[in-house]
Amino acid sequence: QHQDQPFQTVHAAGEWTLPLVDLSASPEALREEEARRLADEEARRPFDLARGPLLRSTLVRLTDESHLLLVTMHHIVSDGWSMGVLVREVAAFYAAFSSGT
Repeated sequence: QHQDQPFQTVHAAGEWTLPLVDLSASPEALREEEARRLADEEARRPFDLARGPLLRSTLVRLTDESHLLLVTMHHIVSDGWSMGVLVREVAAFYAAFSSGT
């Protein structure tokens, strides 16, 4: 807070990493259960508003051809409209990547 009022600080762009959790060696029957547990655990992990990051992501490999992208963000950095934009853009990038364009 600044003079007892909330304020916004925009940090310079920083490094972004995409951690990979590989579940492909796990028995098939346990992969979905473990992926769900990871997603639940991530959703419950608190954010540090003072230090960030306020958006986190993890890629979960289920098989060589099947992955799950976990994206967790604090509601302070997103709203319904911007979530729609994010989902559309990620889907468009993935479609382009998958088709080699």
